[in-house]
Amino acid sequence: MTILRFKSSDKLKKLASETLCRKEFLVPYQKKTTTKKLFWFVKDSGIYLMNGWGNQVAEDNVVVYAKGYEPESDDCWERCREAVGGDDFGEGLTMSKDMLTRLVDGGDMILRVKGKGLEWEA
Repeated sequence: MTILRFKSSDKLKKLASETLCRKEFLVPYQKKTTTKKLFWFVKDSGIYLMNGWGNQVAEDNVVVYAKGYEPESDDCWERCREAVGGDDFGEGLTMSKDMLTRLVDGGDMILRVKGKGLEWEA
């Protein structure tokens, strides 16, 4: 099992705050939207959370890296591969209002990867 930690930061607070305000979110790898509030959990150049709302202009994305899985960290590619596998992916994580509020108030987010399953808390 891999435990990923997303420590409280201005970016994580912004991601949670903006997610609370938005009404529509993109479903990863599908051409549809949902009203379920969600973050995207992504692995490509690092492991990170990002906004799932409909505006997908790269400069407007809010990206929060897991501690130790930032692209500039030592052996990032190898560490990411060991943590979640070698393939790049994006997965939608449904976030409750309570979880988002805790993040806005300064809480951390923990994500557990168990085989092909995910568990998260904030």
